[in-house]
Amino acid sequence: MNARKWMMEYGVAMALAFLLAVVLGQIPLFRETSVGKLRASDLVQFIGYGGALAVAWMGARQLAKKPPEEWTWIVPFQAIILPLATLLAVAIGYAVSLFVAGPFLGKSGKTAYNWVFITGIVACSAWLIVNWVKKCASLVADSDSRKLRKAA
Repeated sequence: MNARKWMMEYGVAMALAFLLAVVLGQIPLFRETSVGKLRASDLVQFIGYGGALAVAWMGARQLAKKPPEEWTWIVPFQAIILPLATLLAVAIGYAVSLFVAGPFLGKSGKTAYNWVFITGIVACSAWLIVNWVKKCASLVADSDSRKLRKAA
């Protein structure tokens, strides 16, 4: 897959999902319509932002598996792409999930919700660090030393 095709597939899909969530979430029809505590604008923002996060994560998965030929610089970092994308998705997903979960959470529910995301963020951070140490650090160091030898 070349870089242009990758950007068209994933980048445009993410941008459209995000843009539609922003626009539709601000339309009075969506802001004024609700079912119980859940407003239609919150639901459409959850779907749009969540969709953008899902597409971003799938794009990162594809990028980690087979990066575009033009992006050779990313090869040493392939092992941390998915942990980094997952960390960002979980961290951003906290606020995105609140669009639909927030109206239904009491004080103890909000505390449990917070701890679920804290655990997820810490686990993703550990996964990222372990992959950096075990897989990426040596590849990055090797590629830098090759560049220095070529320059000399």
